[in-house]
Amino acid sequence: MKQILVASALLLTACNREEQPQAPTAEESDRLNDAEAMLNGLANEEGAASEDAAPSNLQQ
Repeated sequence: MKQILVASALLLTACNREEQPQAPTAEESDRLNDAEAMLNGLANEEGAASEDAAPSNLQQ
């Protein structure tokens, strides 16, 4: 009986934990902002896909 109570207590403590990620540091935030800007720049360079970029398995 004691083992069941101990196992139940451990299970309840594990289930009730709300682990949230830590906020990024200033350096990490800067790196994330730089990465986002680079990705946005790449997306803007590519623009809309042309008709030549359509998959070749489509019947025309």
